[in-house]
Amino acid sequence: MKEKDKKELKKIKNILSDDINNGNNDFDIVFLVDATGSMASYIIAAKEETKNIADELQKLYPEKMFQYGYIFYRDPVDSNYDTHDIIDLTDNVDSLPAQIEVIDATGGGDLPEDWAGAYKLANEKISWRKGIKVIIHLADAGAHGKLFTKNDKHPEEEEKLIYELNRCAEKGIKIFGYVIKDEAQNTFNECANIYRKKGGSFEILQFENNFLQPNMQMFPNAMMGYSYKNQIIQRPFIGAQPMQMMAAPPMMMNNMNMNMNQMQVNMNFQRNAIQSIQSIMDKH
Repeated sequence: MKEKDKKELKKIKNILSDDINNGNNDFDIVFLVDATGSMASYIIAAKEETKNIADELQKLYPEKMFQYGYIFYRDPVDSNYDTHDIIDLTDNVDSLPAQIEVIDATGGGDLPEDWAGAYKLANEKISWRKGIKVIIHLADAGAHGKLFTKNDKHPEEEEKLIYELNRCAEKGIKIFGYVIKDEAQNTFNECANIYRKKGGSFEILQFENNFLQPNMQMFPNAMMGYSYKNQIIQRPFIGAQPMQMMAAPPMMMNNMNMNMNQMQVNMNFQRNAIQSIQSIMDKH
């Protein structure tokens, strides 16, 4: 093996093992969330579920010292009115809902969004510690650059994203990319290929919403919680009793539908985050 290859292999091994062998219990989790107009329900889920996620993870891994942060990104590449919002890592999860409350889902005129800018923030504005570092990325649209979105009109953004991904890989950040709509799939695929070539860990998963229909109210137990590692995570039951709901006027039905859909997003937001962290701990 050539000396250059040996050095690269050693570097990759260090990236993958430094958080296992150093005995460091620090565990940093950053949610990278598309905050353009179509993503309002996911921002609500972030506000309502972060505390629940933190509580569950602390129960599962009491020895770990968790911190949580957020990057809400939009598309300033196309619009000067679009800006990103960042909440740096903190162990004070009680402070996060109020900070997320002021975040609006807005902007994003064309399909691709500013992934490069989002990952640049992850590299430069997040106070990562030396332990395990995780990004959970939720997206319903791809990135600028023709490699990522074929008909994009900003080819110069392609190299920017590649550069930022390589920087994340060098930091040893593990990435979980959650596909909300098919438009994001190709970008996640290409990002994973780039990331893995640098020895980084990049997993792609589907954010399954499976929105509930009104007649699901006939089976309220299905709404009371979900099973995780043989535990039942309880959820409040939202809505009227079955027979009341069947007779409800259209406006009330629409409101109930919206509540149930939001509840489903919340449940999946929490479940996906916990299972992502669980998959890391299973390897350790």
